[in-house]
Amino acid sequence: MAPLLVTAAAPPATLVSDDEAEPLRSAITRKEAWTQDAARRLRAEADRRLNQGPWSVAGERPPGLILDPHDYYSEAPYWWPNPDDPFGPYLLRDGHYNPDRFTANRTALNLMSDTVFVLGTAAYLFDDERYTQRAERLIQTWFLSPKTRMNPNLEYARVVRGVSAGRPSGILEGRALIRAIEGMEFLARAGNWDPKDQAAVHKWFEDYLRWLMQSKSGAEEKARGNGQSAWWTAQVAAVAAFVQDETAQKTAFSHYRDHVFPRLSKTDNVVPRDDVRASVFDLEGSTVVCRIAELQGVDLWGLHGANGSSIATLINSVEPYLSDPRLWSRDQATDVEPDGLYFLAFAGMGLKNPEYIGLYQKLEHPDHAWLSLVDLLVGRWAAAGHQTRH
Repeated sequence: MAPLLVTAAAPPATLVSDDEAEPLRSAITRKEAWTQDAARRLRAEADRRLNQGPWSVAGERPPGLILDPHDYYSEAPYWWPNPDDPFGPYLLRDGHYNPDRFTANRTALNLMSDTVFVLGTAAYLFDDERYTQRAERLIQTWFLSPKTRMNPNLEYARVVRGVSAGRPSGILEGRALIRAIEGMEFLARAGNWDPKDQAAVHKWFEDYLRWLMQSKSGAEEKARGNGQSAWWTAQVAAVAAFVQDETAQKTAFSHYRDHVFPRLSKTDNVVPRDDVRASVFDLEGSTVVCRIAELQGVDLWGLHGANGSSIATLINSVEPYLSDPRLWSRDQATDVEPDGLYFLAFAGMGLKNPEYIGLYQKLEHPDHAWLSLVDLLVGRWAAAGHQTRH
C-alpha cells in the first residue's frame, strides 16, 4: 500500500476547511435559504451561552480526595461500592451506571468544550465581538490561568476507588476537546483572538498531544483497536492538526489505516441487535479521523479490508437500525452522545454519497449547535450538487 502523505503546512483546519468556512459565512450574510434555520439555531444557542461559565477543574473534588487541584478527575461509570465492605475496593457492575460517581470535572469539560465551540463558531459566522470576548474568557480560565487551568493530561480519568488511580478508557472523555479545537479555529479566523493567548493554548495542546502519545494510558488506549482506539486516534489527529504537528498526524493516520480500520472491518457485515450503539460509537470516531485526514490531503475513506469491506459496509450494516429503532435490542452495552448521527453527514460528504446525507437529514437529531454547523456543511455540500463517488 502506498505511504500516506500529508500536505504542506497550512493554517489549522481540523474539521472545517477555509474553503468551506468562508463560503458558509458569505451565504449566511446573504441569507441564502438553505442557511437560515441552522444559522438561527446556532445564533440562539450562542446567545444563550453568553452568560454561562467559566468552568474549571480546580477545587471540584469528592470529599477526602487528595490530588493536585489542576488535575482532571473522574470516576468510572460501572463501578459501585461493595455493600459488604463500604470502605473497600469498588465492584464492577458492567452496563449499570453508578449515579453517585463523581462527574463534576467531566461535566465541566463538556460544557466548556461545547460553549467554546458555539461561541467561537458564532464569532466568525456572525462577526460578533461579544462571542469572541466570552470565548476568550472561557479559554483563559480552563487552559491558561495559573489558578484555574487544567493540567494537560487525563491521568486521573475514570478512577476506580480501591482498584485503579486512573484508567486508559478515561481518554474517551477528552474527545470533547475536538469541539473546543474547532471553536478555537473559528475564533482565530474571526481575527480578534489575542495572539499571546493563541500561542499559550497551542502550547497546552502540544503538551496534551505528548501525553496522549507517550503516556502508559495513551499507549494502552491506542492498542485496543476498537472504538476506544478510534477515539484515541481522532484526538491525536485533531490536536496534531491544530498544533500543526505533521509527524503526529502521520502517526494517527497510519494507525487508523493499519490497526483501527482492519479490526473494525473484520465483520460479517451483520451488526448484532445489542451492539448498535457500540457500532455507531465506532463509526463516529472513525469518520472523525477520516474527515480530519481528508482536510489534510489524505484519503482514508477509500480503505478496504481483507474481506473487501469498507467504511460504507459498516455504515450500511447499521442503517436498518437507524431507520427503524424498533429493531434494536433493549440491552445496549454502550452509551452514545445523542448527536452522534453526524457520522452519516461526514461519511456522505467524504464518500460523495447523497444517500447518507439524506438519511442524516431524515433522522431526528437534537438542535445542538454542533449539528447546526453540520447542517450548514451538508447544506453547502448539497447546494454545490456533488455527485456520487464511484
